[in-house]
Amino acid sequence: MSTIANLCIEFCRKNNISAQSPPDLICVTRGPGMAGSLSSSTEFAKGLSVAWNVPLVGVHHMLGHLLTSFLPKSKSQSASPSPPPKYPFLSLLCSGGHTMLVLSKSVSEHEIIINVSDIAVGDSLDKCARELGLYGNMLGRELEKYIDEISPEEKQEFQNLNFNTRIANEYNFRVNLPFQSPKNGIGTLQFAFAQFLSTIQGYKERFRMVKKSDEFDEKTKRMVAYTIQEFIFDHIVDRINLAFTKHGLSRWSDGKFVGVEDFICSGGVAANKRLREKLFSNLKYKEIGDKPLNFHFPDLSLCTDNAVMIGLAGIEIFETLRLKTDLSFTPIRKWPLNELLSVDSWVHVNDDEFNKVCKYNT
Repeated sequence: MSTIANLCIEFCRKNNISAQSPPDLICVTRGPGMAGSLSSSTEFAKGLSVAWNVPLVGVHHMLGHLLTSFLPKSKSQSASPSPPPKYPFLSLLCSGGHTMLVLSKSVSEHEIIINVSDIAVGDSLDKCARELGLYGNMLGRELEKYIDEISPEEKQEFQNLNFNTRIANEYNFRVNLPFQSPKNGIGTLQFAFAQFLSTIQGYKERFRMVKKSDEFDEKTKRMVAYTIQEFIFDHIVDRINLAFTKHGLSRWSDGKFVGVEDFICSGGVAANKRLREKLFSNLKYKEIGDKPLNFHFPDLSLCTDNAVMIGLAGIEIFETLRLKTDLSFTPIRKWPLNELLSVDSWVHVNDDEFNKVCKYNT
């Protein structure tokens, strides 16, 4: 809160924004999240809305991530522009706080197909990286960098190891995908990532007993890092493919995904190139249609939390749904994406205000 005013002043000076030339619309994250953290920005946004006499939209954070792929790609990340996604589409929202597969039929209609049962994938990657002794502000990204530096020959060696049977590999390291035994619900449509940290912690304890050392040797550390990231992403692909089977074209499915041609991956973990590769190569799109899926990944700069995505989501809500947020609103700690419009303080925008903001001539 101590820096937001100065940041706003600097931004306004750079973009010639003032009381005489205010923006058309103010968008701010309303939730989900910690109310104490959200309240500083929401109250500041209310003040700007009153001072500049412009409407305000309180935005769902995950809707911002979901819509980011509608933005045009930068030339450095897209050789040829691709059309934006078309409803209905599927989104994998994966970050430090959320991991879910969402079916979106419109800006306001979202069904959560797979949610996470324990911790989010970004949280799991961060904790696994910390357990391996990596340092930095964004540990998941540090883990990716560390793995990228492993030679192709060593990666292939690790890839060939057997990790999930009783046959011991040379490292005596074991790791399994969640929900792979009948007693644990092999058909469970959930993500679960906490066990990957437990796997590393258990292996460190066994390593300590056998090797009489508190730290892995460098090759063992590389093996664990590479393998854990592979299994975490394989688990994501495995559960999505199960969802394709349950909601696709097979005779025992409900056909919920029929007509889906676009797949979005967004959120902080969507910046991981290995995850993108696995989704592109291993999703069984023929379970839901004959055409290959159109994959959409936001620019790397827009994968992590950013103001652009909140602005885009707010504009869509205002222009498409013709809604704004009443200034009596409060932050929302828990706000399911499939209940976007069921919360209080939504207000219908009348024609005069709509035309003023959208610059339409009546």
